[in-house]
Amino acid sequence: MSITQFNATYTPEEDRVLFRFNTSESQEYRLWLTRLIVRDLLALGAQASVAVLVKEHPPEQAKAIAEFKQQAKAQNPNFTTFIPATQFPLGADPVLVHKVRFTIERQVTNLEWVLQRGQVLTMHINEDMVGQIRLLLQTVAGRAQWGLDAPAAVVAEAEIKLATDPSAQPNPGKVIH
Repeated sequence: MSITQFNATYTPEEDRVLFRFNTSESQEYRLWLTRLIVRDLLALGAQASVAVLVKEHPPEQAKAIAEFKQQAKAQNPNFTTFIPATQFPLGADPVLVHKVRFTIERQVTNLEWVLQRGQVLTMHINEDMVGQIRLLLQTVAGRAQWGLDAPAAVVAEAEIKLATDPSAQPNPGKVIH
């Protein structure tokens, strides 16, 4: 199963972002993201992008490369019309996300959405998708006027260290994707 599209829309009535993504099997997942979740996701995504590049480059170079790649995405955004799917494994109503985390494996980055009752929805994404999600959420957060220009690096640093430390064994809960 591969991800084919992402979509994010700010909903003022809820003061939340509706984040949707589709898979190649015509499945659509709908998630509610609060301001704090978007903030953490932006910070964690930035650090995950650097962590992937540190495997092949010194840390300072990796940081510069990650920033350059993200700036290039921002200069040439490629937003398309979202095509709704026909199946909704979590239901048609959006599910509230309680926490996000990234785990980095050899070739894949996992974006884990922690849902209610300890459920975890895992997206297997590559470095480019991390950047696309960051750009999409930065754009939506800007329209929402949430003031998230400077991500919370302290929170993100703790999360990414836990996720990339192979000896750390976080309790992943129930994986539903």
